Amino acid sequence: MRTSLVVLIAVLLVIPASAKSRRDVYPLSCDVLWTAVKNTLNHPRDYGILSVNDLSLRASFLVVGNLVQYTDRVALSEQDGGCKLDLRMLQVGSDNSDERGFRKRLKRSLVKLEAARTAMLEAAKTAPAGETAPPAVIGQH
Repeated sequence: MRTSLVVLIAVLLVIPASAKSRRDVYPLSCDVLWTAVKNTLNHPRDYGILSVNDLSLRASFLVVGNLVQYTDRVALSEQDGGCKLDLRMLQVGSDNSDERGFRKRLKRSLVKLEAARTAMLEAAKTAPAGETAPPAVIGQH
């Protein structure tokens, strides 16, 4: 009985320490989602980027501030007319705050991209036909 209890406690402690993987399918193209992922990872206060592969839509990164550094990964692939996000974050303990933080920042990045796209479409609609603003050149006054 006592041995069974010790084994049960050991298993319960080990399960949360294993890598968490959650796959989500977003109803948008992988190009758009990849841009949001790269924008999310491009905050040095939150993440340290180890590698980014734009061809295979994969990235490896570290969460800044963790006492123990684990290599976390994100990968995208086309699925069911959308884009599947495969996020693998290793975190010891039952709290998945790193994963929740990444997902929250990714959602914010997607909202910003959508707002920029909507503003660009509205600007194109309101501009009179044939009139386009000249492209901005850096260093020109």
